[in-house]
Amino acid sequence: METKIIESLNQAQAGIALFDAEERIVFANPAWEQLISGVAEEDLIFNETELADGGMISVCFVKPQVPQSERLDLASSANDAKIGTIIIADDSESNRMVARRILQAEGYGIVEASNGQTVLNMLKRGVNADLILMDVEMPDMDGLHTTRRIRHMSGPVARTPIIALSAHQSRDWNVIARQSGVDDFINKPIQRQKLIDTMQELITRRSGTNVDPNAAQKRSKGARIGRPPRPESLTSPVLDVRILEQLYTDAGDEGAGCGIEIFINETESRLVKIDKALSEDDMTTVRNEVHALKSTSGTFGLRQLSELCETTQSEFEDNDPDENRLLSLSRQVVQLAPTALTALNLYRRSRNISSAPHV
Repeated sequence: METKIIESLNQAQAGIALFDAEERIVFANPAWEQLISGVAEEDLIFNETELADGGMISVCFVKPQVPQSERLDLASSANDAKIGTIIIADDSESNRMVARRILQAEGYGIVEASNGQTVLNMLKRGVNADLILMDVEMPDMDGLHTTRRIRHMSGPVARTPIIALSAHQSRDWNVIARQSGVDDFINKPIQRQKLIDTMQELITRRSGTNVDPNAAQKRSKGARIGRPPRPESLTSPVLDVRILEQLYTDAGDEGAGCGIEIFINETESRLVKIDKALSEDDMTTVRNEVHALKSTSGTFGLRQLSELCETTQSEFEDNDPDENRLLSLSRQVVQLAPTALTALNLYRRSRNISSAPHV
């Protein structure tokens, strides 16, 4: 009977997940993993039921779709933002949430996309973005391919400013991205002030007005083209509290806390995929998931995990990779990640307790 129930849940169209009392994911069906990693949170409906042992069952659905004519109007309404409209293209929901919170606090209107094809569809529908934040590696259509497609579109949309975002540290992605047509390149994790200054300069330049020389001077300090520094050794702390404190400052308590929660759930699902791929000798999936985990773990201060993923990714990119070392490093990622997530969750809870009103 238990086997039949699990089979039924796996075939369900709704996203279904079970969490234990420590808020760790115990089970998630394929629909849950697809929705959580590919659909913006505001497009989902959640129904959560607490269990007697302190655990929780969470069910999520995609909100009903509006008619096409209304959808076009809603997409175009994003162009009415007071400062400007930004498309955030990233396959990681937690990364999108962090960027969204930062930019909304500055007054920007936000439109989200989980892959390059969605960005192209938005632009063809008439979403007049003032700037696009483009993750380099995304499923279906990566950021650099998408950029090249945009540059070949007709009309002013082809000149839309594009900032490439990437967690790559072992290759000169700055140069590669610029050759694809991006206007600037920023490494993850995102630094709020550098992002804002770079965006303001590009948007101002596009509008034809004078650029703030102070903003340009700030940006030039970190914008030189060259190989990024090699990662530090794995003796660094599991959790870099300074990064998290900056995240809470940039995104606010609610935004940072919510982003961490999504990241933890997202990573639990990602680890299941890596573990399954290793058992099936599917190293392409392992490589893709490790890259995505490197990007997001750095954003949320998991220094040791991010650096281990960096080392693993570098081995993947070697012309003659050592298969045994690849397997060993990939398994270390799966082993280290739960410890890192536990530390992050404890930090999040401590922030919640410290910010709660005292009675």
